[in-house]
Amino acid sequence: MNALEDIRPGICANIAHALGCAPGDISALEPLGDGLTNSSYLFTAAGDAYVYRHPGEGTDAIINRQSEAFSQEVARKLGLDGTFVFEDPREGWKISRYVAGCRALDYGNWDEVAAALAMARRLHGYPVASPWEFDIYDETLKILGLLDADAARGFPDFAELAGRAAALDAVVKQGGSAKCLCHNDFYQPNFLVGDGCIHLIDWEYSGMGNYANDLGVFICCSSYGLPEARRVLELYFQRPPTAEEERHCLASVGLASFYWFVWALYKEACGDPVGSWLQLWHDNAQVFGSEALSAGASAPGDGLR
Repeated sequence: MNALEDIRPGICANIAHALGCAPGDISALEPLGDGLTNSSYLFTAAGDAYVYRHPGEGTDAIINRQSEAFSQEVARKLGLDGTFVFEDPREGWKISRYVAGCRALDYGNWDEVAAALAMARRLHGYPVASPWEFDIYDETLKILGLLDADAARGFPDFAELAGRAAALDAVVKQGGSAKCLCHNDFYQPNFLVGDGCIHLIDWEYSGMGNYANDLGVFICCSSYGLPEARRVLELYFQRPPTAEEERHCLASVGLASFYWFVWALYKEACGDPVGSWLQLWHDNAQVFGSEALSAGASAPGDGLR
């Protein structure tokens, strides 16, 4: 049997439990495509189409499913994710409403980018305190602890990047900006554009943290250079950022790039290659990390969000 046939009975039992239907009411369970972290399956129940998210290999070591489930409820309340139906906070499987004809956000469409950044402001400004935090540098160190000595072979500058990440973390934390709920996986494929809305999905890495985490991820997962990155910051702040805000955010781009680079090394070590993302994150860690550190320190406490 193939992998789907092996797990089909368990998937159907989970769906029946969440939707209150009989397993026989579930039909057309078929692969929708593998993401970087999980596998997804399209199915119908009682005439409606849904997506079942199955956790990927190794994710139990790096993802807090309870935190994800908490954040999904916040996202539903704020209207950020109209697809969410149910998540099991222990096992990590999830059911979402299927949006027909949807597509990922277009990084080249600045109206869509502005809408996405407005969603970030709505999330960051919402007065909620999740019991869980996401410190991107601490999470990087955790994943580094899971890697063997050969994981970074092929990247002779790995030690340099790791040392720079520590310096970037100090830059990000020196301003002492207040923590807020962040998505932390705020990039193109996690925005579904369709049915007249934009839905922000996949809250696996969410938690309380620095607002610039989301800006860092959004930029580091794109092909943006420094001019486009600065435009993103202006759209988020709805004004030109101060010199300190810009350095803070560019440091977050470099830090996020290194986190996802290390994450990609871990996934590849688990036998789950991520393709061109690995090189993109490596390169962005170099470019944005260097820019942030070369900018020099600004006056402390001036203008940070």
